[in-house]
Amino acid sequence: MSTKATYCPHCGEPVGESEDAFCKDCGSSLSTMETGINCHNCQRIIQDTDIYCPHCRHFTSFDA
Repeated sequence: MSTKATYCPHCGEPVGESEDAFCKDCGSSLSTMETGINCHNCQRIIQDTDIYCPHCRHFTSFDA
């Protein structure tokens, strides 16, 4: 597991250089798994439950 998210995968807000485990805006976990699916925009690993890519902030939700 890694905590190197640039954006919150739930609300999409920037998390900066913080080592926090949770988003200060929505409380979502910022931990990212090392396995998952590829973001359609940046091709980095994301989780199928992510609404925003934690790396490039691409909106990934299929529910929109």
